[in-house]
Amino acid sequence: SSLFSFFFFFKQKTAYEISLGLVGSEMCIRDRVSTQSTWGFSEQGGIEMYSNRDKLIKKKEEKATETEDEVAKALFELENAVKPEKQEEIKKIKLLRAQYLIEKETKVLLIVVPYPLLGLVKKNYAGIIQSLETKFKCPVVIVAHRTIMSKYEKRKGSQKRPMSRSLTAVHESYLDDIIFPYDVIGRRLRVKTDGTQIHKIHLKESDRKTIENKLPALALVYRKLTNRIISFEFVKSLVEEKRKKKAKKENKKDGKKEIKREPKKEAPKADEVKSQQEYINFTNLEGLT
Repeated sequence: SSLFSFFFFFKQKTAYEISLGLVGSEMCIRDRVSTQSTWGFSEQGGIEMYSNRDKLIKKKEEKATETEDEVAKALFELENAVKPEKQEEIKKIKLLRAQYLIEKETKVLLIVVPYPLLGLVKKNYAGIIQSLETKFKCPVVIVAHRTIMSKYEKRKGSQKRPMSRSLTAVHESYLDDIIFPYDVIGRRLRVKTDGTQIHKIHLKESDRKTIENKLPALALVYRKLTNRIISFEFVKSLVEEKRKKKAKKENKKDGKKEIKREPKKEAPKADEVKSQQEYINFTNLEGLT
């Protein structure tokens, strides 16, 4: 019996971690995988405990990487730093995975979130991206998790595959997520002689200053997700050109002085011409006499 009790205690101690927070004779035993936690201070003055499971969606057997733990911790810190109005929205944001993509001189942090939470991410996109980029010192891209279904996959009854699960739809939605909050004006496909395809994406000329330095990182993320090569070009949109033309016309009208023009004299009618000629002839006759 003594040997059995010793073996049970040794097994229990090595498989689990005994926490230091003991209340009286109670003992809190937790799984070693889910005990990665830190302490944070809330704005109300209380102390909150952070666990990596609060911001990560993983299976019980699956372990989180170091980058995922760092991103989850950064989101927790952002949650306590923002205003109480947005605190509840950021609290709901969780991530599936996070990893660094490195190629030559470009380095980018890719974060994948569940698709239902994409709306909350886009709503608070500016604050999240700014805080993460300042902390990790590299461009950050947030993408929603999507699944591609085969056209010939068997479904229940006569149910067809949704168009949002097709290959082209998923690739287009990935591009929209990567470029957000900017818009795509046009697209072109260039096919080389060796068969390689280059997708040219047209962006607005007005967005050049804000997004130009991130284009290599965005192209790298899109190639890793879809195995497609893309290049970005800045084009003047037709709407902007029309607005500029209207503005120029209005400025010209305001700058020019109003010139009063006399109304054009209408040509005399046939009856009036005859009477004028008779009057001239009469005056000439009087002068002769």
